[in-house]
Amino acid sequence: MTSEIKVHVRDEKTQYCQRHYMNQKILGQYFTKKDKWLKTHIKEFVISSGCSEIYDPYAGDGDLLKLSDNFGITKAFGLDIDSKKNFPVNDSLLKIPTRKNAIIITNPPYLSNYSAKRKGIYDSTENYFISSEYGDLYLIALEKMLQAQEYVVAIVPETFINSNFKHKYRLNSITIIEENCFDDTETPVCVLCFDGRAKEYSEIKVYKNDKYLNNLDYYEKLRLRPAKYLRIFFNDTSGNIALRAVDTTNPKSMIKFMKKEELDYDLKGIKISSRLITIIKLDKLKHDKLELFLEKCNNILTDYRDKTNDVLLSPFKGNMKNGCRRRRLDYETARAILENAYNNIYGEELLWTTSSYSNTR
Repeated sequence: MTSEIKVHVRDEKTQYCQRHYMNQKILGQYFTKKDKWLKTHIKEFVISSGCSEIYDPYAGDGDLLKLSDNFGITKAFGLDIDSKKNFPVNDSLLKIPTRKNAIIITNPPYLSNYSAKRKGIYDSTENYFISSEYGDLYLIALEKMLQAQEYVVAIVPETFINSNFKHKYRLNSITIIEENCFDDTETPVCVLCFDGRAKEYSEIKVYKNDKYLNNLDYYEKLRLRPAKYLRIFFNDTSGNIALRAVDTTNPKSMIKFMKKEELDYDLKGIKISSRLITIIKLDKLKHDKLELFLEKCNNILTDYRDKTNDVLLSPFKGNMKNGCRRRRLDYETARAILENAYNNIYGEELLWTTSSYSNTR
């Protein structure tokens, strides 16, 4: 199955050039490695649905449809926007026809509106974004799937966990897959299982690979939100706090707050848009407290990663050498950690709060 982005264009020549350029130069084709994503509890979910047909509205080469025998299901049906594929033609980012007693199993297209603009292809996808509240095609695809069928299994970017998708309450489970599911990309993914039933977040299970971790409510309550009562500036090379905000492939060199002089990096490379390595300026921090402050920041970070099982930190392409997913610390969470460490030292009222997330239906 491929998650290539295919778009409507007006004439045959433009269509050929656009598809060739997008597939080969920009997006590539993401082919799932058979059943590496198909963990035992996901297989049991599909079987327990009682559905009699596997349905892939983004079928591509039909790889996921070939897995129907794993579930004891003999019927399989696919759709694709590309007329050269062996399936009925349908633009499933606009509408997906409902099929009787079918469960969708698919790997939808991934492309954010930001990436589309950066790659110069936004005009080709604008029709999808302007008619949706979501900023990524896979979220648009998810909404179309849930409008069509109750039961959905979707392989999507792991960033879904931190997304604003408004139908999370229909989830049965989220499974983070650390093993690479593709031949030609290291995009971090998770598998979503929807059963169409409205439920509390405490009923939604979260797995990492084959292991059950906790429920979604547990993680949402642990989210950190900064109060922004301190003047903290990121990507300010006049500061004295360095942050390596992404794990390296070496498990001994993970996300860390440190002194600026300890950072093995040319500070000229830090731009206003830098998100992986930064220098932080915190006006109120006294120099004689810097070492203690950094120690507390790193202790809070370690505790946060342990308590959240690394579920809430943003996924980063590729794994560490120990097989664990690399993670990135976003600056909002980093700011909350800095505020908490500052409060620990100076004894001021704790002003940062955990998230008051919305579990509306």
